[in-house]
Amino acid sequence: MATRHRSRVWGLAAGILLVVAACGSVALGLLAGIPVFDGLAPPPAYRWVRPPSELRAGNRAPASVSATVPLTGAGSAAAVVSTPDDQVRLTIPAGAFPPAAGQNTVQVNIQPLGPAQVPAPPAGTSIAGNAYRITVAYVASGATATAVQPVDVTLRYPVDATSVILSAGAGWQALPTTLESAALAVDATTTRFGIFAAAGTVTQSRPRRTPAWAYAAAGAALLAAGIPTLMARRRPRPPQPPPGKRRKR
Repeated sequence: MATRHRSRVWGLAAGILLVVAACGSVALGLLAGIPVFDGLAPPPAYRWVRPPSELRAGNRAPASVSATVPLTGAGSAAAVVSTPDDQVRLTIPAGAFPPAAGQNTVQVNIQPLGPAQVPAPPAGTSIAGNAYRITVAYVASGATATAVQPVDVTLRYPVDATSVILSAGAGWQALPTTLESAALAVDATTTRFGIFAAAGTVTQSRPRRTPAWAYAAAGAALLAAGIPTLMARRRPRPPQPPPGKRRKR
């Protein structure tokens, strides 16, 4: 009984230590932006045009895409255009681009851009990951196609983005944004095209790593939880009287 009691006390202490370590990390912003998945694999590693120095070794170049969407007398067909690495997705509803004389398709181009290739972001914000230039043109004239229905733009980000911003001329415009935190993505609708980016606050602009002390605390808690169980299993049990015999009082 005493052994069981000690095991329960150790287990409770270990649980408290784990909670304290997790809460401390969140309070300091060290685990912010890390989603919790219910048995699902996390999104693949983000691909940077210009990665932070600590991520440069394992970085892979982001993908671009060029696709054509059929054009009928009622306008463009419904389509989904995404980069092969799935960092940008364009969801085009039927009729989003109007018909044009002599044109039978529209061409969608999505190209990743680095920080030096785009205007400076609005004050107090920072581009999270890459920016992307998205253009839509009629084939074969090459004239810009203007949407008459909202087109959905989804951008993946490395960590902590809160909005989609668009540069379609001078400066940036913040678009009404839906967060898809579990997928590390932001989503917005637009009828204009240009340079798109996921954006967050300046303090959230760089990926963060979980500090070593948080791993150490979690490891210590798990070790503390396991030691009493191992000790209880290894402790020799007192000899039991043979079956059928009772102890004399």
